[in-house]
This record gives sequence, C-alpha cells and structure tokens, in this order.
Amino acid sequence: MALGRLVRMTAGAARVVLVGAESTGKTTLAQQLVEHYRSLGGAFAGTRWVPEYGREYTEILLARQGVVDADPDAEVHSAEWGPEDFAIIAREQQRIEDEAAASGAPLVICDTDALATWLWERRYLGEASTASREAVPVLPPRALYLLADWRDVPFEQDGIRDGEHLRDDMTQWFIEELESRGERWALLSGDAPTRLAAAIRLVDEALVDAVPAGAAQAP
Repeated sequence: MALGRLVRMTAGAARVVLVGAESTGKTTLAQQLVEHYRSLGGAFAGTRWVPEYGREYTEILLARQGVVDADPDAEVHSAEWGPEDFAIIAREQQRIEDEAAASGAPLVICDTDALATWLWERRYLGEASTASREAVPVLPPRALYLLADWRDVPFEQDGIRDGEHLRDDMTQWFIEELESRGERWALLSGDAPTRLAAAIRLVDEALVDAVPAGAAQAP
C-alpha cells in the first residue's frame, strides 16, 4: 500500500515528536521530515511543522531581564529561570501543536513537545519543580517519538546552549520518561543521512499502523 495514497481513517492528525538533548540535530531532522512528506503530494502536501517555542521564549526572557543589553553574547544560563517560565513554555508548545493538528493535516511533525519541557525544567530547577507538568498534565496520543542520540553529533554552540556535559544524562531521562509512559519511540543514531532514512522508515510504519486494515485508498 503506497503511503502517499493512504486515506487516513483515524480522527485527527498523526503526531510525530522529535526530542533530544541539546545539539543533537533534531530541528534539522524535523525540517527534513516535513519536506519529505510534503513532497509526496496529495494529503501529505499539508504536513505541518511545529517549531520549538522554548527557543523563542528564551530570547524573550533574556530581553525582558535586560541580559541582552548588558551582554550581547548572553547565553541561556545567563537568564533567571523560574517554574512559571516552564509552565508558559509547556502551555504554548501544546497550544501550537494542537492548532497544527486541528488544521486538517494528516501528519504533524513536532520539534519537541511539553514532555520535553518537563525534562528541561528538571534540568534547570531540579526534580522537585513540576510547574510545566502541572500546566500540561495530559498529552494527546502520539504516533511516534523520535529521540535523537547525542553520540555522532558534535556539540555546536548557537548562543543559547549550555548543556554539553549533560547530553548523555538528558538522553537517559528521555528514555526513562518514554518507557514509563509506554510511548512508541525509537533512538536515532549514526550520521545525518542514516538518521533521516531511519526516521522516514519509522514514520511510514507508524502511519501505516495508524490506518485500520481495509482502509480505503485514494483513487
């Protein structure tokens, strides 16, 4: 059954979420997946991409606190983070994801989600801080999580990253969280072409599994 010819019989869009520690290539991979599925045409031409709101919010926070004016080279650790900041990020991330899923697109590729925000809050404020989890306690069903492995990806400083030494720990946190939730997920390792090929295969499988046996095909 050709994927591009499937008529989705399930309610709503299939949500595929990319997560990972800092500088693991997930944003680039998310954009590549969007381009691939849009290129299939038909219903998949409307595939939506959900960007990472936390990056935008970090810049807002740095500007609000006057850090950028004082230090043009300010990084994320220059900001003062509080629980409510992570709650704001989680709520907005979920809002834009839901908006994309309600657009009628058959597939939504998310560059992170509220679950990742939970772990970023843990990273900055400790396990006792759970404001983002309380802000978005229930996540919609996901077709698939793709976890970007930190290995094979050199750390690149983009001005707001500060966690090179925590990439392995955070990857393990993601694995523990996904396993405890019983999510369908896969770890993407290797070079960039290998990761993209694996991601496409895994998403294809998840989409086919989401369509009931005997579902109609487009003419």
